[in-house]
Amino acid sequence: MTADVPYTDPFWEALEDDRFLIQACEDCGQAYFPPAPVCPECHADSVEWVESSAEGELYAFTKQHQTAAGFDSPIVLGTVELAEGPRVLVRIDADYDELSIGAPIELRPVEYEGSAERGRLEDRPFFRGFLA
Repeated sequence: MTADVPYTDPFWEALEDDRFLIQACEDCGQAYFPPAPVCPECHADSVEWVESSAEGELYAFTKQHQTAAGFDSPIVLGTVELAEGPRVLVRIDADYDELSIGAPIELRPVEYEGSAERGRLEDRPFFRGFLA
C-alpha cells in the first residue's frame, strides 16, 4: 500500500458494492473493526480485509436525545457484536422501544444524511443497523 492511498479505502469501496468488510490479523487471528493498519491485539502489521456477514446481535443501545449540529435528534445508537466477533458502534434504524439486548441486527450501506463535511468521503455511502 502506498502512502497516498488511505488504508480505509477498501472498506468504503466495499460499502459501495453492498458489502461490509472488517480486518483480521494474519498473525494472531483477531478480527476487528474499525479498520487500522496494525492489529489492536498483537500490534502486527500483517492484516487482511475479510468480508463480514454484516449480521450480529445488539450488545448495548441508547437513545441520544441531543446530537451534534447537522444531525437529526433524537437518534438510537447501538453496539452490535458481529457474527465474526468485532463490535461496531452504529446508528440503529428502529425505535428505541422496539429494541432489546440480543436482538438480531443487520448492517447495511445507506446514503449519508448528515451535513458534516466528509472530505474525500463526501460521495461515499455510510452504514446503519436494522432489525433483521
